[in-house]
Amino acid sequence: MGKIDFRTDRISFLPSVFTILNLFLGFQALLYIIGRKKNFKMAIYCLTASVIMDGFDGTIARLTKTESDFGAQLDSLVDAVTFGLVTSILAFHWGFQSGYTRIGSIVSFVFLSAGLIRLARYNILKEAKAFPANIFIGVPIPTASLTICSIVLIFGKTHPQTKTGILIFSLFVIMVSLLMISNVKYKTIKKIDLKNSLKALFLIAMIIACLVIFPDITIPILTFSYILSPIFFSIVAKKQKSVA
Repeated sequence: MGKIDFRTDRISFLPSVFTILNLFLGFQALLYIIGRKKNFKMAIYCLTASVIMDGFDGTIARLTKTESDFGAQLDSLVDAVTFGLVTSILAFHWGFQSGYTRIGSIVSFVFLSAGLIRLARYNILKEAKAFPANIFIGVPIPTASLTICSIVLIFGKTHPQTKTGILIFSLFVIMVSLLMISNVKYKTIKKIDLKNSLKALFLIAMIIACLVIFPDITIPILTFSYILSPIFFSIVAKKQKSVA
């Protein structure tokens, strides 16, 4: 067997550092969820930081022109763990504290499965260049993770306690899961040219500042705004067609 020439694979150190930080934060979130002293809010903060790291690794790779197959595969695996596995465990431990754990295990597994299917489909479509670089097909798994986190933030310690509450939460998780594997088109900011866009840099800085200062409000607002964004873009597109 021949030796692997890592230089030809263009493995970049810096983007991979952010990917590993993503994994580390996901692991810390898991400890907060299943540890002796559960702290769902800290787990959500870790997952939110993971989303930021996930955005940074790809952006840095593109800016430094060090994108590689290794980095793409590592990023996908880490996303599966952090946003798929850890978030499904968060949904289970928070949403089904009052019982119905068998249903909770199924619902949480549905989320995990949908997340992994979403990642696999994304990798295949990206390889085949089957969609524009500024479009996502289905809700990205980091956004789906933050959607579950947003519900936990909004309701806090008031987790579902009645049969109806547990049913509503279960349906919500399933709905988010279906959005991940749907054909709904979402815009992505990952392809914005940050070198020549001071407005984009300023906006990102403002968002990060709000996340640090007002995380409990900013996370749900940003997440649900993005989830509902296809409706907004669809209305705008229809108005433009009617004007034309």
